[in-house]
Amino acid sequence: MMKERGMQSMNLSMMPVYSTAISLEDKMMVMDNLGDRLIGEPDEVNHFMGRFPMKLSSTCMMIVLQGKVRFNVNFRDFVAEGNTCAVISAGTIIEQVEIDDQARFIFLSFSQKNLPSMTNIKQHNVHRLYALQVVLLHLRPAHVELLQTTYQVLRSILIDPDFNVGREEAAFNCINLMGSIIEQGASNQPDLSAKVSRKDDIVARFLQCVNDNYREHRDLGFYADQLCLSLKYMSHVVYEQTGRHPSRWIKDYVILDAKTMLRSGRYTVQQVADELNFPNQSFFGKYFKEAVGISPKKWK
Repeated sequence: MMKERGMQSMNLSMMPVYSTAISLEDKMMVMDNLGDRLIGEPDEVNHFMGRFPMKLSSTCMMIVLQGKVRFNVNFRDFVAEGNTCAVISAGTIIEQVEIDDQARFIFLSFSQKNLPSMTNIKQHNVHRLYALQVVLLHLRPAHVELLQTTYQVLRSILIDPDFNVGREEAAFNCINLMGSIIEQGASNQPDLSAKVSRKDDIVARFLQCVNDNYREHRDLGFYADQLCLSLKYMSHVVYEQTGRHPSRWIKDYVILDAKTMLRSGRYTVQQVADELNFPNQSFFGKYFKEAVGISPKKWK
């Protein structure tokens, strides 16, 4: 489990008490709202999920069987409807999730090394996934039924107290089977094995570098140096490919982290400034107010 600091991570500890989440150490977590396993009223879920921005600490997969799930990832809006599988990469920021009354879904989360063996999703490098952020796969109904059946077997394995020998191997066999079903059943399977363009690679490496360093480094020159590019060229490519200037990406990561810490009630304004490596509280307050429009104290 990740250390609890700054922007909250989407993991088992974030789930409400009525959650159906089941984890296998830090290797996988599954949950659903099928049958009588409802995870609370939609308004309750929406309030919980929408309260704070969250940064995914692992790659997540949501299979929407019916209804709609709307979510915002790295400041882009997505909608997953019935018979859709959404794959969301680790390190991305989920700012909001809205689940409609009719939505029924299966949610799975994996550490990077335990991704299901979907050829087109596992064999690309991590930078490519950062560039894509979200993959929406539209599934054929017959394959959705197979997925639901396989998931029920997986869940039974994870909750059976007598299934002690080979539990992990059996669970990951189910996960890999689900991956194969998704790959076979997707009508719009993207070719992630295709050669990544130089510009896509630059954006992917930039986003990963920001994700790893935004608390300590807000100077664009640092990121240009890390990517071995001129500042002008890096800025041009990032803006051209994402529609956002690199300084905006960095600021959004910092501000989302600050908002989460302030709203959590666990940090004073001074502690937030320290966590995000601002020289002092006054400097942080000015930075925050310029971005948000109000002071950190008022945001709390």
